[in-house]
Amino acid sequence: MRENTYKVIELVGTSNATIEEAVKNALSRAEQSVRNMRWFEIKQIRGEMEDNSVTYWQAVLKVGFDIEEAPKEKIPPKAANKERLAQPSAAKEQKVSGKYRCKVCGYIYDPEKGDPDNGVAPGTAFEDLPDDWKCPECGVNKEQFEAIK
Repeated sequence: MRENTYKVIELVGTSNATIEEAVKNALSRAEQSVRNMRWFEIKQIRGEMEDNSVTYWQAVLKVGFDIEEAPKEKIPPKAANKERLAQPSAAKEQKVSGKYRCKVCGYIYDPEKGDPDNGVAPGTAFEDLPDDWKCPECGVNKEQFEAIK
C-alpha cells in the first residue's frame, strides 16, 4: 500500500439549491487550480432562511490533495530564466516588491529569496515573475496569489 502525504486546504461552497450542490460547486471551482485532490470532509453546514424556508446553503470543506514528488533530477531552468539568474536587470535590483501568499496552499513568495529552484533569481519582484511561473508547493498560477504585508 502506498504511503501518502497530503496538503489540506479549506473551501466554502455555496448554492441556492441544496447542500450537495454547495459541495459540488466548491470542488468544481477548486479543481480549476488545485491538482491531485483526493478527499474531502464536510466541517460545517450553514444556511440562510427567509419566511421559514432555506434560501441559501454554505458547506465548509477540508480538502486533501497529494503533494507532488520532487523530480529525481534537477530540471534545468528555461533559457529565459537562466538569463534572468545570470544578470538581473537594474530595475529588478532596485525594485523588490512585497511578499505574496498562495491562496490555495499558503506558500509565501519572498522576492528577496526568489525561487532559484525554478529559475527565478533573488531580487525578482512578484510582478516580474514569468507568466508561466507556478507555485512551487501546489502548482497553481500567479493569479492565485495575494499581496501580504
